[in-house]
Amino acid sequence: MSQLTQSWPHRRWIIAFFLVAATGVAVWCYQQGTGNWSRGEALEQALHPLLQNNDSDESLVARVIWQNYRETRANAVRWSGIYWGFTFTAAALSALAALVLKLESFIRNEALKKDVAATLSVVAALLMTISTSGDFQRKWQANRIAAAELERTGYQFLEHGGANARTYFARVGQILLQRHQAIIGGSEQEQGALINVAPKSAEKTNEPL
Repeated sequence: MSQLTQSWPHRRWIIAFFLVAATGVAVWCYQQGTGNWSRGEALEQALHPLLQNNDSDESLVARVIWQNYRETRANAVRWSGIYWGFTFTAAALSALAALVLKLESFIRNEALKKDVAATLSVVAALLMTISTSGDFQRKWQANRIAAAELERTGYQFLEHGGANARTYFARVGQILLQRHQAIIGGSEQEQGALINVAPKSAEKTNEPL
C-alpha cells in the first residue's frame, strides 16, 4: 500500500486527464446522437417548392432562411451538448468525491482516499471553470433563440406567399447580428431583442410599396 501511496501523485494527474478526456468523448457522442433528431423538417418541406425554383427571388430568400436556420440550430445543439455535458459531469464528479470520503471499504488508506477525492473535486471545478469562462450557456441560448426566430421568419415568409421577398434579407441579417451581440454582450436585453425582430419586420413587409 505504501508503494501505491508514493506513486499516486503521478497517477492522479493521469486519472484527471482521462476524466476530462472521457467528458469530451461523452459530449462528442451526445452530439453525434442528436444529429439524427428531428429539427425543422416541417419547415424544409414547406419551403421545398420554392427551393426548387432557382431563378426567383422567392427561391433565394427561402434558401437563405433555411440554410441560416440549419446553421444556428446545429450550433445550438453543439453548445448545448458541451454546456450540459460539462455541467452534469462536474456534478457527478463532485458527488463522487464526497462519496469516496464517506465510504470506508472503497479505499482504506486515508491519505490515498483524500487524494482521490481532491482529484475528483479539482476536475469538477476545472470543468465548471471552462464552461463558465467559455460562456457555453450563453452561446447555446443565443443560437437557440436565433434558430427559433429564423424558423418563425420562414413561416411568415410562406404565410405572405413570398411577397416582397427581398425585404426578408434585412430581417435575417438583423436576427444574425443580434445573435452575435447576445453572444458577445450577453445582456438579457440583447437576447430578448431577438423576440421582437420578426414582428417589427412583419409590419414593414405589409406596408404598401
